[in-house]
Amino acid sequence: MLRPRRPSAAALARTATVPHRRFATGLALNRVCRPDAWDDPEWLAYNRMLDIEPGLVHRKAFEWTHLVYGLERLHALGDDKLVLGVGAGHERVLYYLANRSHLTVATDLYGGHFVDTPAAEAAPDFMTEPERYAPFPYRQAHLTALPADGLKLPFKDETFDVVYSLSSIEHFGGHEMAAVAMREKARVLKPGGIAVVATELVLEGPANEEYFAPDILDRCVVHASALIPVEELDDAPPPRELIDDPVIIAENIDRHPHIVMGEGAMRWTSVIVFLRKPTKPQLAGLAVREVARRAARKLRR
Repeated sequence: MLRPRRPSAAALARTATVPHRRFATGLALNRVCRPDAWDDPEWLAYNRMLDIEPGLVHRKAFEWTHLVYGLERLHALGDDKLVLGVGAGHERVLYYLANRSHLTVATDLYGGHFVDTPAAEAAPDFMTEPERYAPFPYRQAHLTALPADGLKLPFKDETFDVVYSLSSIEHFGGHEMAAVAMREKARVLKPGGIAVVATELVLEGPANEEYFAPDILDRCVVHASALIPVEELDDAPPPRELIDDPVIIAENIDRHPHIVMGEGAMRWTSVIVFLRKPTKPQLAGLAVREVARRAARKLRR
């Protein structure tokens, strides 16, 4: 099996302290879903570790794989780490994280509308029998689940090393509620910890309260809290032919590649961002830079 390579400690340190910097090698961590991810051998190795159907080019497969790919590249996982999934349902990535953490806590409403959706991603019995949904062997003592509202997480400040949500924040009640959810993630994350969010990015056409135009994504997700992106966003869109001929939920939901979705004039796909919670020295440095920036702006006036 191909062994995924990892960045050096020096490269990670540079990325941790300087926002809007891009890793020198490998795929961008903060990026839009595109089929080119499946061309990267290291990324594809993690795709196979998740036991995803070979050749399945799908937005959800991208989100699962890229979450793991990014967390491993950032050295965010390990037997001393606490991981929190928000709106996590019973998705397969939880079982990988259980094998790569001290404890992974899955939270969701585990009831209501999402139990009955075609994906059925939040089965209530997952809380008592998570092994029923395991796609591969996992360390059962390292995974637990409980019902929780992503807008008011029932955990103390600075509890977790990793907090993530995949295609769930857009269902929390609109853009401003997504910003609240981001601040909750930041609250329960330890300084230096990593937050990961995947959601729906509008490529063309009008946005609505469950989808994010680029400027709204920036305001209500990326910069809604004190979390800092680990690098700039690679916002290159998927190939034009996928935008012009999208997957339509009511007509061809099972079609592949399942990358760009369409409804009326709107086209959207997944976007994923990795953010880091600054440590206190980093916060102090950011504050100094902000004061300097404002002073420079006044001098230019």
